[in-house]
Order: sequence, then structure tokens, then C-alpha cells
Amino acid sequence: MRKIVTLGAAVGVGLAMTGCSQITVTSNTLVNGTARIADATTNAVKETSQATTDATNDNYAQSQEARKKFVHSQYAMLKSQAARGTGEDLDALAYMMQAKNKQAFESTVQAHYSELFSGKPSADAFLSRLYKVVGTPPDMTGTTGGNALAAS
Repeated sequence: MRKIVTLGAAVGVGLAMTGCSQITVTSNTLVNGTARIADATTNAVKETSQATTDATNDNYAQSQEARKKFVHSQYAMLKSQAARGTGEDLDALAYMMQAKNKQAFESTVQAHYSELFSGKPSADAFLSRLYKVVGTPPDMTGTTGGNALAAS
């Protein structure tokens, strides 16, 4: 047990020095008055890693590459849901486009259905049409978006 506490303390000090996360010893990390540094360290690393992963996933999900892959794989569902003006894949596309108002985005896509879905466009062609209709997403323009992407 003493070796584990010593190892945990060493790892904890190392992480604290690198600035990964603050390690807090609370009543949840105490056993019989002894700090469970290894548990506290593991929890701190886990929380820091999850926050980093979440931010990375959000950045990727809202990128042009992710939108192309999504449209390519979900085109049939997007087409069906756009006709209705609602659906999980259309919601996901609104998120990927960084639309501030999901309902406005979905209504605009539904109103421009024939323009967006005529023929069977490639993912790039579909996205070009979509950008003309709802506006270009902020990740491509460095702005806050326009048209259906802006908050209403």
C-alpha cells in the first residue's frame, strides 16, 4: 500500500508541475485517514482528458471534412428529413453547420428542398448548394455565420 501511495504522490506531483490538472484530496479520496493520491490523480487525468477530447470532437464535427463525410453517408436520410423539415440527421447537420437557430435552419432547408436535392449531387456539390441557401458556416468564413445560421 505504501508503494502505491508513493507512486501516486510522484505521479500527482509530476502532473501538477506540468499543469495538467489540479489534484484535490477530499473525503472521497481518503481511506482511514490516508489520502488515495493514485485515485485522485487518475480522476484528475480522466477529467482533463475528457475535456480535451470533447473540445477536439466538437472542432472536428463542425469542420468541412466532417460535413462532407456526413452528407455522403447520410444523404438519403437528409433528403427524407428535409422534405419533412425535421429529423435527427437534419439536427446533426444544423449542429455541424454551427446554426444558431436549428428551427430556422431546418425550415430554410425544407423551403429550398428542390434546389438542394435536385439530381444526386456529390457531397461537395450538395454542401455548395447548402451554403448558398443557408449561409457559409463560421469555420469557413471566420465570422458568426449568416442567413439561417445566425440567431433569430
